[in-house]
Amino acid sequence: MKRTTLRAAGVSAIAAVAFGIAAPAASATTSAPVRSVAVVQTAEVQQASSGSVSLSAAGVTTGPTAAGPSKGEISAQAGLVKKAWDAIKKAGLAKKAWQAAKKGQTGFVAWVNSLSNWNPAKWAIKALPGYMVQELIAYILTHYTG
Repeated sequence: MKRTTLRAAGVSAIAAVAFGIAAPAASATTSAPVRSVAVVQTAEVQQASSGSVSLSAAGVTTGPTAAGPSKGEISAQAGLVKKAWDAIKKAGLAKKAWQAAKKGQTGFVAWVNSLSNWNPAKWAIKALPGYMVQELIAYILTHYTG
């Protein structure tokens, strides 16, 4: 094997590991604020003599709800998308990536799969989770000026 082939394989492996570890580490260290929702624990049904039903809340407690991503998670995700875009530009594939991004996620993923296995940009993109690929496509469509 040539020196450049080994070098490209090493760079792509490092990029895949970096992208694979960076997103979970960023989400594990940040804590999202907990929002509260009133949950009715008990309700008493009292039937009056006239046959009507009235409900009364006996106890109300609060419980956590699902919160959106925190500011730290959003900035980490934006950083990953920017790094993937930089890898695409470094490989000289910016125009082809833009053309594939115009076709949507299916076309973009098909283009990524058509890249050589020795291309570090391919593995940098494949290391991204599915929703990050959508973010990358949106980033390419808004930032490419070619």
